[in-house]
Amino acid sequence: MSLKNLLTLSGVLVFVALGVLLTPIAQAEETTPVVLKVMSYNIQIGATTQNPGWDVKKFNLDAIAEVIREQDPDIVALQEVDRLRSRSGKADQVVYLAEKLGMYWAYSPSYFDIETREGRGMYGNAILSKYPIVSSYAHTLWRRGQLMPGEYDWVIEKRSILETKIDVNGRLINVFSTHLSTTADQRQIQTAEIKTLLTQMKGPKILMGDFNAKPQDPEMKNLSRYVDVLEQSPIKGSQRATWPNGTASTEAIDYILVSKEWELKEAKVVIEETGASDHNPIVAIISLP
Repeated sequence: MSLKNLLTLSGVLVFVALGVLLTPIAQAEETTPVVLKVMSYNIQIGATTQNPGWDVKKFNLDAIAEVIREQDPDIVALQEVDRLRSRSGKADQVVYLAEKLGMYWAYSPSYFDIETREGRGMYGNAILSKYPIVSSYAHTLWRRGQLMPGEYDWVIEKRSILETKIDVNGRLINVFSTHLSTTADQRQIQTAEIKTLLTQMKGPKILMGDFNAKPQDPEMKNLSRYVDVLEQSPIKGSQRATWPNGTASTEAIDYILVSKEWELKEAKVVIEETGASDHNPIVAIISLP
């Protein structure tokens, strides 16, 4: 064999060998497109709107589960979720709903009760997911240390945001659930804190919750880099208000906000007339290339 032929053959062998080595690397860099149906729902601790005195015997988590099941979301952010509290029959609401729906779960307590034999009662936010939740963190949000004249005690109750990473077919998605204060001065600082938190995170983000703020309120400018699916989706329902529930809604205070790499497919307020909660849930279909 001539030297020229040997060099040519060697070049082919090297090329083939490199091809074998490079093919798996190229495949590893490919990403699988993601399409998600997401949902945000303030469940009012399962008390229902037909139970103004919050009689624990009339609480109905099965009604909440049914509202979620009818929408069949991949990920749902929940607010006003009790765990082991006397007022809600000491039910572990997040575990109950997760098991009922066959989903993974994470939880952020906004505040705790005194410990009992059953454990520490908690109230806060949750996330349920069809996909594995690989990490979760609870962050406490700022609140005022004192009441203004005429305010009820709950106006300065503790608030939190739940941060999770969810593995969607090998892609990590940052998903958050929160419930903000009922006063603008506290929300102004809370939304600024959330802006800072999300800035620290890499990758696609979905922020959901009951913000107790209207889209035009000044504090919402802190989150203006994120897309409000109910405002921007190409296909959306005619109703934007989410509280109180049903067609009687007057206040648009629940949100799904997403980072700009998401493509919006569809979003709507679910008109929930049964009164499983005093909020209408909201749902959106979003995708990543």
